[in-house]
Amino acid sequence: MKNYIFEPEFLSKQTAQKQRNLAKKKPEVDFTEFASNIIYARLKSNIQRYRVYGPYWWALKEVLRKQGFNVGSQKDDEVAQVYRGANDAETIVAADMFYEDMSNKVIVSNNRWTLDDESGDYVLYDEDMESRNSVDEPIIYI
Repeated sequence: MKNYIFEPEFLSKQTAQKQRNLAKKKPEVDFTEFASNIIYARLKSNIQRYRVYGPYWWALKEVLRKQGFNVGSQKDDEVAQVYRGANDAETIVAADMFYEDMSNKVIVSNNRWTLDDESGDYVLYDEDMESRNSVDEPIIYI
């Protein structure tokens, strides 16, 4: 994984395996919906956990929004284009693998990521998430 980007073939295989595992246990459940619910529950327990998704946050946020979750509307399309899978399921798997790896390496409040050797640190800051104490709080637009 270079610059935190998973190889497409690896990501595709990981996603297919996770989908098969879920289908064995819960054949009637949609993978993307199921995984989105787990991620949203994780965020509900500590809103700052969005930071641990690092550069994958923006594409993951799009998936969560499509699933109907209240995560706000702020975007970073440039980062989301690079840090995503080929589809929503792959985006969830990539973001979750990144999250699992980083959970053991960084503190929840970390929001700086070195994405490559040339540019400085990428700072993840989502006003939608930072401005509330939980994901259940409504976003107030002024």
